[in-house]
Amino acid sequence: MPFRTLEITKPSEIHINFGQLEITQEEKIFVPIEDLYQITALGPNIRLSTMDLSILSQNNVSIMTLDEKYLPTAIVLPFSGNSRQSQIMHAQVSYSEEKYKTLWEQIIKRKVENQSRNLTLLGLDGAEKIATYSQGISADNVDYIEAISAKEYFQKYHCGLNRRGDDPVNNRLNYGYAIVRSAIARSLVCTGFHPAFGIHHNNQLNAFNLADDLIEPYRAIVDQTAYYNIGPNERLNKAERKELSGVLFNACLLDGTKVNLISAIELMCESLKRIILDGSSEKLQLPTILAIEKMEGITE
Repeated sequence: MPFRTLEITKPSEIHINFGQLEITQEEKIFVPIEDLYQITALGPNIRLSTMDLSILSQNNVSIMTLDEKYLPTAIVLPFSGNSRQSQIMHAQVSYSEEKYKTLWEQIIKRKVENQSRNLTLLGLDGAEKIATYSQGISADNVDYIEAISAKEYFQKYHCGLNRRGDDPVNNRLNYGYAIVRSAIARSLVCTGFHPAFGIHHNNQLNAFNLADDLIEPYRAIVDQTAYYNIGPNERLNKAERKELSGVLFNACLLDGTKVNLISAIELMCESLKRIILDGSSEKLQLPTILAIEKMEGITE
């Protein structure tokens, strides 16, 4: 199972030789492709051939590029990741709207529960009130509850925070969210889904609507890591980026079992496939936030 995330920020020439990613900077660095889960590229003059891109995609390695605000500008994913891809995509578009609403309710309920748990884990006020919101979610009020919960949660998380702002807090949150979003998109494609066909999000200009649906319960896990890495500068330093990238190896609970986020994401996507393709009556497997604990390492 791939276990490394790789961040490239310096000007680099990248080639693939004999199953190794060869990165030439001041010196040469070699990374086995079979170890790679995701590559994040940030900065100018990082050169990679189309043939090497194809080889990485064949090995299910996702590649994400970020802008100066740490927002994703592109995500390169494998085109054919599952032998039943066409069947699964057809099931996606034909799945009933009412069943999608049920899934969305489950997703937002877990998102709000994780927001409440995160405030408790961080020793902040407001957890009890956020918890009452999660208990009152229904199909009729799910979007309203999500909105008011998020507003109160972020004010308790960081007083005065405006999620549309450009500041040190938002830049760190956006970087962490981008890492998890890319990982979800990768797993969706490998499972056979088309990430543009969402459960709730349906922006026709967004190629990752489904990833933007499924990331919601994971956001509080990113928030927890970001909280301990908020510095005074808008531009993240190397150590901050490394810590935020490592969120993929944070522990969480999935159906009572402790796993890291990579495993949770893959199990969630398999659960979604059983529900949509096979008509399973199970609830979607979604993560429950835990105190920060690493279950794997990260390479840079």
